[in-house]
Amino acid sequence: MRAKASLIALSVAAWWVLVNLPWLQVGQEEFTGGQLIPVLNLLPAIALTALFISMYGKLRKTLLISAASVLAIGLYLSVSVDLSVSAVVVAELERLSGVLNPDSHQAGVTISDSWGKIAAIAVNGVAMLTALFGLSGNQQRAEREEGESANDDNRSLWDEQI
Repeated sequence: MRAKASLIALSVAAWWVLVNLPWLQVGQEEFTGGQLIPVLNLLPAIALTALFISMYGKLRKTLLISAASVLAIGLYLSVSVDLSVSAVVVAELERLSGVLNPDSHQAGVTISDSWGKIAAIAVNGVAMLTALFGLSGNQQRAEREEGESANDDNRSLWDEQI
């Protein structure tokens, strides 16, 4: 289980790094995902905290489901939010064009997406799927093995005492 948890933790950490890489370029200025959608800087920390607590606590499945749901929220926000209308982009367009109306910013300013957004979405998807499906099978198998080894140890102790 620790190997799967390490994989989830590494993929969430990679997602956190990719959130802070450029996602959008407005003119010559690049904006990161954390600047465009500020809550994306908090979600990886929440997911990692839930993952680490699940490794030592009694509510493993509940905490893993909550970590996966936090990752799902981040994935939804990354995919669904139109970055070209975020407040940071509108302010930059107003600064570059000199027009204080976000609808009339077509003064030769180009907006282009970057590879960081696609990579962040992919890594987030891997982390979420691993959290949802990767741990359930290994956790049940580990619990069965622990139960069998505990039964074997108790029998040998009982036999030694008689």
